[in-house]
Amino acid sequence: MADPSVEELLERLKKSLVAATALLGETPANWENKCEDAFSKFRLTVVHLRKERAALDTIEDKNGAWRFICKFGKTRPFLHDRCNEVLKILMTSDLWMQAFAQAGFRPNDLPPAVADEFDKRLREAIPDDELPPVPPPRERPAERARGDAGPSVSTVFRPANMAVVVQRCTTAKILVDERMQMWGEIGRGLVISVSFSKGATQDAVQHAARFLLTARLSMRSERARASAGGASSAESVVSLCKAGEEQGILLMPQASLCSELGKDNIGLQYSHGCPETQASALYKAFIAAFRSSAAELIGTAAPAKELRVVACNFSGRQSMEMTSDGPFMHAFNF
Repeated sequence: MADPSVEELLERLKKSLVAATALLGETPANWENKCEDAFSKFRLTVVHLRKERAALDTIEDKNGAWRFICKFGKTRPFLHDRCNEVLKILMTSDLWMQAFAQAGFRPNDLPPAVADEFDKRLREAIPDDELPPVPPPRERPAERARGDAGPSVSTVFRPANMAVVVQRCTTAKILVDERMQMWGEIGRGLVISVSFSKGATQDAVQHAARFLLTARLSMRSERARASAGGASSAESVVSLCKAGEEQGILLMPQASLCSELGKDNIGLQYSHGCPETQASALYKAFIAAFRSSAAELIGTAAPAKELRVVACNFSGRQSMEMTSDGPFMHAFNF
């Protein structure tokens, strides 16, 4: 079979871009469910046209493309490597760089790993006096309090706002009632530890739950992988549940995620955590967000299976047992 012509690839790119930009006006649920597939199709055609800059330059809706790319990069940090691949192709074109600036974007809207290189290329393509002004960086409270003292080591390593650590599991159980010795259990799915610092908000809790449900962090059962020819790629909890796979989420608070190094850079301190009553309320909201978002995103159409959500109490002793196919962990801030 002959490789597709440049004209055929260009038509595919235009079609994928129409689908991608349409998602920008969709509901958050539709964006979460469809953005990865839309980006995959867009990326594939851009990669195939990487040596055809003249063809890429003929795309009319460059503004929409940049809006989609920037939003995708912000909502899918674990796919920054693929986003960077697209950016490095498009940044070879002066027309695409000019469209980026005209749309009001700046390099700090892009994944950090490519931002400096992109900024340098942007300045080569566009005179400084034609670039839109750089928005001032948001000053952190800790930095305002220090004045000109300069950053301490602890500031660099302290997770911000809402810190989450996710680990894939095959089975997990946690003590949910110490007095009655009651345990909550899940099978294949995700174990999620969470802490809340003073910048955490209810909006972040809602966003985090939806993100963790739709990010490709989990995996099918061994039997399902075997029937699919041994494929072992990661999938989202939502997509697996919709396909009839049993999935679970186990939640537990972990205040130590908000720790920071002390002034001696040896000891640990926990001064940036939320007050206990606020953290407890946010944790309950986090649990509720998983349950409500899962019900909305998964639905009830066959062969969908309900997501099992297990959570330990906010206070009290924590005991947990877990098995997994191997270490697979991610850390996120919201």
